[in-house]
Amino acid sequence: MTQPWRLVRTGIFNAYENMAIDHVLLDALHKETAANTIRFYRWNPSAVSIGRFQHLDDEVDVDACRTLNIDIVRRMSSGGAVFHDFEGELTYSIICRTDNTKLPTDVIETYQYLCNGLLKGLSRLGVHAKFSSGSESFCPNLFVKKRKISGNAQSRRGNTLLQHGTILRQLDLTKMFAVLKVNKDKADAKVMERAAQQLTSLQLELGKPPAFGQIEEVLIEGLANTLPARFYEEGLTDAELQSARKIAKSWYANPKWTLQRGFKP
Repeated sequence: MTQPWRLVRTGIFNAYENMAIDHVLLDALHKETAANTIRFYRWNPSAVSIGRFQHLDDEVDVDACRTLNIDIVRRMSSGGAVFHDFEGELTYSIICRTDNTKLPTDVIETYQYLCNGLLKGLSRLGVHAKFSSGSESFCPNLFVKKRKISGNAQSRRGNTLLQHGTILRQLDLTKMFAVLKVNKDKADAKVMERAAQQLTSLQLELGKPPAFGQIEEVLIEGLANTLPARFYEEGLTDAELQSARKIAKSWYANPKWTLQRGFKP
């Protein structure tokens, strides 16, 4: 039996606002004041997000981010550091209850169930990706011929779940390696070559990058054919937006949260 799910296209926000919006939507669902939700968004300025339990200094070149006008934010979810390029990525969020949907109880099976909708969507573009269950060090991802095209992470609060992740539209490896501490010598050609073998994008797979709106539409179709959902589209309410801006300022833009693992304002 299908349920009404909210579809929210929030468009473009900065890193702190984006994470705060996910935070607000998860809180609202946990308090049973909102419906299960699918959200699509982008990042401007481009940003680096780090997992909730990562050490900032181990993962990010802060000086390079400052020079390139790239924001840094700590997510509420786990997983590794991610470069979110304004032109290169569409981000999705799925915020849903775990007690009244068809979600499996196993964490990895939950990832796979939700990612199946993404896989169906990508196939509509002609991109045939597969799910990888990840490892102790890496969250589950989507791969095309052994090259990663989507990273995913989760956060849970009681009987509610947030899964958000990336769809790589195009790659800027030079900028990515300027801001992520992948190797002591980030200019090492071999490192760049390995990355090119490990990552892919819609542009690389299709020959040109699809429009962001087109990517959203195929993912919506794929998720609609996976979830027990009937989507209805609406924007954020004024109350949600005001709450998100407060949380963005007090929490996600707070240097103490960014620097200290586990800090709560």
